[in-house]
Amino acid sequence: MSTDHKDVTLVIFTCEGREHLLIKTMASFYEACDFKFSKTFLILDGKVNTDIVGDIKADTILKHTTREGYVSIIADALRLINTPYFFWLEDDFLFNQKAPLNYMLDVMNRDVNWAGIFLSRTAPFTSAQKKKPVIDDLYIPDIGFSVSPTLCKTIHMRAAFAAMDLHEKSDHTKHLTFEPFIDSFFIQNKLKYAIMDPGEISHVEHIGLLESTDRAHHTVNSLEKQFTIINKEFVSGLGRDRIITMYNKFAMLPKLWFAIIVLSVKLFKHRVSYDFAFRIYCAYLKKFKF
Repeated sequence: MSTDHKDVTLVIFTCEGREHLLIKTMASFYEACDFKFSKTFLILDGKVNTDIVGDIKADTILKHTTREGYVSIIADALRLINTPYFFWLEDDFLFNQKAPLNYMLDVMNRDVNWAGIFLSRTAPFTSAQKKKPVIDDLYIPDIGFSVSPTLCKTIHMRAAFAAMDLHEKSDHTKHLTFEPFIDSFFIQNKLKYAIMDPGEISHVEHIGLLESTDRAHHTVNSLEKQFTIINKEFVSGLGRDRIITMYNKFAMLPKLWFAIIVLSVKLFKHRVSYDFAFRIYCAYLKKFKF
């Protein structure tokens, strides 16, 4: 089936403090992708250095001047997209191989129930991962729906976010993030999504793992000002109006020392533990200011 590049918008998401990641991502993406998009949207959440704008050939720029959360700005971006498909590109991926967008678009054009096809961060696939084929080299992912990076059908993604907007917002949903919600929505509505087998080398490498944003920015609650904790609370869960007493500080000491001991052992066994220890060391070098 023939494909029409006029059907696809490139949508690039970033937020404050991640400009250096975006520069690397776009350099990698431009080298890996020769697909001609209908238009390009650059979506900025918070106080982003606008010097990067000139390096990105964007037709439309959407900016929240203060951080409102990733989910909030995705919802706003979806209102602007007027093409049947869009390619969802976050600011922290390096491409290891050519982006197969022509093939992905051709597959999705075959069935109106296709909601998304996303590229893989890992390779090669195991035999267990390949037990759930959808078509050709596309498989049902064990991780559920992901946006890493993804070709999306606009109408289905817009419907998922509309349902998210109407969904309950309360203390019970404060940990519910947008990807699991989308995953459940697609399954309930019998919409198809898949991950593509990259072969021996992963499609993309995730470079933003150590600079991930607070989970509050990814929750469904961030769509409701009454229930969001963005700009309201510290990671401890205590509000800015809460005075940290000497009792609180002394009570934290044994917990902190125990956590350090456990981390010191685990960093010899797990890469993630080593990276977390590295983040703490970097914070020390910055005198815990950032």
